[in-house]
Amino acid sequence: MKRKFLTLLLTLGVVGSAHAQFGGLLGGARGGGGGGDVGALVDEFNRDSVLIREAVTRSLIQIVAALGDKEQIAKVKATNDSLSKNTDAKEVGSIQGTVIKEQSAVAQQLLDSADAKEKMEKLTPEMQKKVGQSILNVGIAGLRVPVMLEKGKRAIEGVGSNPMMITRLVPIKDGVSLFAETLPKMTQIASTGFKLLREVKVEAGTPTASTKMESAEPTFQ
Repeated sequence: MKRKFLTLLLTLGVVGSAHAQFGGLLGGARGGGGGGDVGALVDEFNRDSVLIREAVTRSLIQIVAALGDKEQIAKVKATNDSLSKNTDAKEVGSIQGTVIKEQSAVAQQLLDSADAKEKMEKLTPEMQKKVGQSILNVGIAGLRVPVMLEKGKRAIEGVGSNPMMITRLVPIKDGVSLFAETLPKMTQIASTGFKLLREVKVEAGTPTASTKMESAEPTFQ
């Protein structure tokens, strides 16, 4: 049974990639623990993952929509429209993952640009507030992601000791992979963003791991 389970993991591409990216999370899989406990942990990880992905996606879109050029704004608006119309959770998650990976670099570039302060000062107070909240959301996410990575590790270990739950492993692996890849980007965006907010005297609050993330529909100028 154990050999069949490991063969299935290898077929899904889980063992090799997880070990390479996350220090062998599956290597520490232990027996014990009820299926109900593992199921609750998996549900908790997936629920928190959805909330973080949604808030960060909308926040990055908002930053680009406020500070980007016409081409950048048009691209994120099209993506936002696609997300608004899509009702398939798997497709939405895939789009969000792409946005977080790609638009985090765009947002960082815009916040770092020489004219970022001038652009921020020209925004309406309402738009400045939305950019501030977006930067705050990314900062909160950066503080929550390490907890998510640990939670994902525990979920993977739990599923590893419950072969009947193998079908629930892939979403966790994908979530851990996304968070591990984008954590440095989130912390950098938050650092640069809060520096800019101080320069233009926009108060956005202080990010903590327990601060509530406010996920609002992006506004386009």
